[in-house]
This record gives sequence, C-alpha cells and structure tokens, in this order.
Amino acid sequence: MTKREMLNAILNGEITDEVLAAVQAELDSMDKTNAKRAEKAAEKRAEKEAEKAPIREAILAVITDEPKTASDLIAEAGVEIKPQAIPSLLKGLVENGTIVKTDIKVKSKGTQRGYARA
Repeated sequence: MTKREMLNAILNGEITDEVLAAVQAELDSMDKTNAKRAEKAAEKRAEKEAEKAPIREAILAVITDEPKTASDLIAEAGVEIKPQAIPSLLKGLVENGTIVKTDIKVKSKGTQRGYARA
C-alpha cells in the first residue's frame, strides 16, 4: 500500500487492517528518523562542548573574587576567543551559582559586565 492509498483510505473512512499496518509502519519510520536526528544533534553538542571545555577551564582558573571584564579574563587566561563569547561560555556556571555577574565601571569605556567567583 502506498502512502497516497493509505491517506485516501483514511480520508474515506475505510480503516482496514492493511491501512492500520501501513500507518504503524509509517509511524515506526518516523520514530527511527527522529531518533537518528536526535542522536546526530547530541553528537554535535558533545563535540562543541569538548571544544569549549579547555577554554572554559582556562577562564575559570583566572576568575577571582574581584570582578573582571571579559577582555581581562581573556588576556589573563591567554586564550584566543572574542569577548562576546564569554557570556555563553560561562552561562552554566552563572546559572548554578559558581560565578556571579556584576556591572563594573571601566575608565573611558563606561560600565561593562564583570565576572567573579560567588
């Protein structure tokens, strides 16, 4: 039974065992495809996390009780990332309370976000 035949049978209200089997096969196929897609997405997330882990550890090693800007953290840690990447890199640590975000005044730059240990 083709997919078109199955859908026409459902539309016409002709639900037979053959139609039910075709629908079940279609659902199984969808489940298998979704599982593969989810597995690939998880692999990509793990890959990206593995790339970010050493950078995160280097940044975490230089964070003290005194708030520092993203630029200062990058310079002290000796890593090559953009300052705009620091918030997303430290998001999990901020959410679990390991690190706190505060606004600090920087001469000639105004107020910037600072990061310190909680």
